[in-house]
Amino acid sequence: MNDIPKSEIASLFPTPLLRIDIPPELSTACNVFENTEMWLDKESRMEYGLHSKNTYIMDEPECVQLKKFVLDLAKDFAQNTLMYDYEEWTFSQTWVSWKEPGQFHTAHTHPNSVISAVFFYGYGEEGTPAIMFHKNDFQGTGQSIMLKDRQDKRPSPFAWKTFTVPFKAGELLLFPSHFRHSVPLNKTQYTRKSVSMNIVPKGVLGDPDSLTELLFHKVL
Repeated sequence: MNDIPKSEIASLFPTPLLRIDIPPELSTACNVFENTEMWLDKESRMEYGLHSKNTYIMDEPECVQLKKFVLDLAKDFAQNTLMYDYEEWTFSQTWVSWKEPGQFHTAHTHPNSVISAVFFYGYGEEGTPAIMFHKNDFQGTGQSIMLKDRQDKRPSPFAWKTFTVPFKAGELLLFPSHFRHSVPLNKTQYTRKSVSMNIVPKGVLGDPDSLTELLFHKVL
């Protein structure tokens, strides 16, 4: 067999995932997260866990420094990674999520949001699965071909179907809201505790000349 000529493989349309440790001095906001009222709304299934009745938890006064930190980070992520041209970013909704042992959440996205964030603040076993991201094969066309994987395949991001982020208390994740993700089954004796955040730009979206204008503002 002839040698294959030198070639180049390009990684097209990669999806960014930002991971960062929250400064310890901002952890005082966790008292608000820990003491907020949790419930199971009528639209949820018990195995999906509980979420806070307050779905604007980051607007609490105790969260002002953490809020600024996350929104500054989201702005930098939006402008310098996703290359969006908006100066102001804000939370649309933010809520606490608890997953008791035996609970999980199936793969989903966050509609009506541009950037989503997850902050892990609760107790847990370091290294246990905390969140799993899923590859969107065939760009959502619904086509599927069951192919057999090589048994000796080398690690390659092109072959990944999922990517699991282990639990680490104090870590914040930022990612595009269309990125499918799930919460693996909690097999530990601890409750997985996190804060979910949806982030959007403030101001005018689209363009009036092309009849795509949308004025976004948060009504308090």
